[in-house]
Amino acid sequence: MGLIRSLSNFTKRVGLWFLAAGITLTVFFIAVLIYQLSVYEPDPPTAADCQAMQTLTTVDTEAQLYLHQCQRGNDLSWKGYEVWTYKVVTEEWQRLATAPLASGCLQLSVDERQLTIMHNNSRGELNIPATSFIYELKTGGARTLSIATERVDQCTLITDDRLLD
Repeated sequence: MGLIRSLSNFTKRVGLWFLAAGITLTVFFIAVLIYQLSVYEPDPPTAADCQAMQTLTTVDTEAQLYLHQCQRGNDLSWKGYEVWTYKVVTEEWQRLATAPLASGCLQLSVDERQLTIMHNNSRGELNIPATSFIYELKTGGARTLSIATERVDQCTLITDDRLLD
């Protein structure tokens, strides 16, 4: 009888452990889902208070790169620069970088393999979550562009016939 009782107690302990693990994983999954749906991806610049400052196209014309000046937040307290790509084949927007407006100015340059974000302030002001991004090609396959930064003395970006410093 002692063997059956100890086996029963062991089964209850293991069952409670699995129940606790299941509840923990469920709570974690729900938290991640809420984060993904509410915070992870901001509205694309076309649906937000953003003004295009620079537009570039990749060599293969399958991705478009945009530098925007945006104002975000419930009280519109954040103003800054955002670098976005529009992937033509998948019709998808992806944010590549952000920087507060007070960080100086930004300018983009693109070649066959790399997007370069030129800036005239500290690299610490730039928020670049990934070192590259991938976009699909109409002919099949995909291409990767790396993201690099370069500090310059003065930005020479011209928009609306004005020189931005």
